[in-house]
Amino acid sequence: MASQQFMLRIGAVVSLCSTVAYAVDAYFPKYYHLGAEPTIDGLQSYDRSSVTLDEHNSVLTLDYTTEVGGWPWVELESPSSPVQIQLKYSEPFDGLELPQGDGPWLYCNGLMNSFRTETFNITDSGTTQSFFLQGGLRWQSITLIGNTPITIRNIGIKPSVTISDPATLPGSFSTSNDMYEQVWSLGARAVEAACVDAGSQPSTWEISDEGALIRGQYPAVSALASSFANYTLEFSTKITAGGTGWRVAGGANGGYGAYFVLTSNKEGLESSNITSLAQNSLIAGYGFTLIDQAILPSAPSETYPVSTVIKENEWYSIKTVINATGYAISVNGQDIAFVGNSNFESYINGAWGSGSLTEGNFGFGPYLNQQAWYKDVKVTAQNGTVIYQQPFTSTDILQEYAVASNEYAVCLDGAKRDREVWIGDFAHTGRMIAASSGRYDYIKSMIEFEFDWQYPPGPAHGLVPIQAYMGAGADYREVYYPSEFGETDYQFFFLLVLSDYFALTGDKDTLSKNWDGLKLLVQTLVDRYYDQGSGLMASADASWFSAQGSQNATAPTALFVVALNQLFEVATAFGDSDTASTWSQLSTNITTAINDSLWNENIGAYSLSLAQPDDTAIMATAFTIRAGIASSDRVTSSIARLSDVFLAIGYKDSSAASNSASTQLSPNTQGFLLESLFLAYTKYNVSVDVVIPAIQNLSEVFWPKMVTQNEYFTGASWEYLYQDGSPGIGIFTSLSHPWGGAPTYIFSNYILGVRTEWNAQVKSYEWVFAPAWDIAEGLGLGWARGRVPLSTGGYIEAEWNTTSKGEKPTMSATVVGNGNVKINVIERL
Repeated sequence: MASQQFMLRIGAVVSLCSTVAYAVDAYFPKYYHLGAEPTIDGLQSYDRSSVTLDEHNSVLTLDYTTEVGGWPWVELESPSSPVQIQLKYSEPFDGLELPQGDGPWLYCNGLMNSFRTETFNITDSGTTQSFFLQGGLRWQSITLIGNTPITIRNIGIKPSVTISDPATLPGSFSTSNDMYEQVWSLGARAVEAACVDAGSQPSTWEISDEGALIRGQYPAVSALASSFANYTLEFSTKITAGGTGWRVAGGANGGYGAYFVLTSNKEGLESSNITSLAQNSLIAGYGFTLIDQAILPSAPSETYPVSTVIKENEWYSIKTVINATGYAISVNGQDIAFVGNSNFESYINGAWGSGSLTEGNFGFGPYLNQQAWYKDVKVTAQNGTVIYQQPFTSTDILQEYAVASNEYAVCLDGAKRDREVWIGDFAHTGRMIAASSGRYDYIKSMIEFEFDWQYPPGPAHGLVPIQAYMGAGADYREVYYPSEFGETDYQFFFLLVLSDYFALTGDKDTLSKNWDGLKLLVQTLVDRYYDQGSGLMASADASWFSAQGSQNATAPTALFVVALNQLFEVATAFGDSDTASTWSQLSTNITTAINDSLWNENIGAYSLSLAQPDDTAIMATAFTIRAGIASSDRVTSSIARLSDVFLAIGYKDSSAASNSASTQLSPNTQGFLLESLFLAYTKYNVSVDVVIPAIQNLSEVFWPKMVTQNEYFTGASWEYLYQDGSPGIGIFTSLSHPWGGAPTYIFSNYILGVRTEWNAQVKSYEWVFAPAWDIAEGLGLGWARGRVPLSTGGYIEAEWNTTSKGEKPTMSATVVGNGNVKINVIERL
């Protein structure tokens, strides 16, 4: 019993609140290596036999071969004396060679371990399981700390998601060039790793009558304190391992502000993390955390020795008083430090934090390998008024701090980070689901989640959040404005999600329930962002992801036209002729404005924006094609000018981007481009010779970089790439990111040829089997086969084969299972 209590103290025993059933009980490593350091070479098959770590072979390298996620555990034999082992996690192999793994993820509290390392103290035999889940990884290492040998009987990860072999999914795709199937599989795995069932991601806080037990993690901040300023924060805390941590004057979006850690007088667990904390001290930092990272900046931490002995397992009262020059901190009424804020001034960042050293949210979270209890939180205004008081003994606080178990099934932007609900990314993800896992319930749940969060009457009336926390509650949505509503055109992408879902399912019930909310959203977007003067989308408070922030830009304006055109079809199917007419007329007006003011004859393409007429962007090309804005001649010319944005292996977002080694190439934006190239051929009759070079480069050069480099391979699609083919923001790149997996649905829709299309005569969508023959032949493909899941159950199974170029192929398509649909087979003439 003593040893179990000790393991609980370090956070190694977990009582999971998730009751979701998974297809497997555990993910096990496929290969391993035992030696003095991590290695990617010479791995042996892992058959779950015992492995002993000692002073000569102190590092165990484990390879799961593809992305997995969940709660890591190890089964151990009893050591001759207490011993510590450090576990490290990473998607790319080189994360194992870094002190901190491929993290930490100190951007938001994503219902996971904020760190990619953790240390266990082992005193007895049995299974030790991490309290925290790891969102996504391929590689793991276990390092012996000290010289006492220890034998590992078994190792694995308890699933937090079900990640299947793509070959076993309801959807499938294969063709005569095996690389296309491997590229298709990237998105199929990414959506399974990033989509989580309701209630499957437990809270990272444990609440009891004693208070909140919080283990080392990125501080979770209250949603109620963004307007607090120059306040005094008081709370009681009991350190049970290493130290306790808290934040003040932080931003609503993840915190970002002053952060303090009070350590105990007891030596903590060893760690190879890049920051070691002094015992019995106050450590002060500012920014995201105590360590400075390239993309998550923080001020150098400051250490203040504390004369009072800070013991573990004793309650202490901590007070932090904010004033114009700094933070006065006391313990049990005794002043221990005044932390001046002058060194923090250069780190103020309004995009991340509150923009002030004295104003903003407070929150709680100890540092790596630490653990503490918190209770009796009180905040007092400068005039002495108590403005917040919470005993921390009720689970009601979990949504306030965005650490509640996820109420909805949602799809996150990445398996390991950022683990937020980015609704713009879902424009790809939803269609990838429909082509692979067939989990249409995820798409429906995402729609319900967004409308549940739709902003009530107020400054953002009608808008939906573009990056909501899955652990927060809709009751706090007004608090998160504008921080969670930042990328304006993500609202447009949500409109695509809605219309794409209807096109795939014909689910009138879901859209009827939210029809008023949908129309409100469209009207809000028109009222706020439609510039009557230019006829384009522009507003001082708009931020356009698809145009790098530029106003009066082609890409977001054309994207809105895409959404209006698709929603016109939905309104028509619903019999709402007035709404359909309104949206159709608006689409026509905006189309005219784009063609009149943004087509640049000199460059032969649509301008990035009115302010940047001589630059163009790939999403400007993609969305003007998809929206039907461009004529066939202009489509041909725009595609020809893609050479202006080509960089080594793929396409830059715009010609304004540099050609430097640090320029990121986005699979997200190139996914929209890839589909538009197929549409140029199928809808505009653009010559196959025009579209083939770009399609072939994307399909056979760009996306295969995610397949052919073992050190980075996860079996899933990536967030970004550099021009040399490596991950695009280095070690922090998400290597399981659904927004990068568009070929999963594009190959199924256009190479296999199974998709839905609008039939204006019957005013509904229908399934068609219509491969893009000339493109397939131009790519050298002689056959394709696959399955496309149906929302009603079952799937469409299709296959085509051609013996020689230009000849009529053999074709077959069958509905299998509960799919109550008909397929219009469009043969080659």
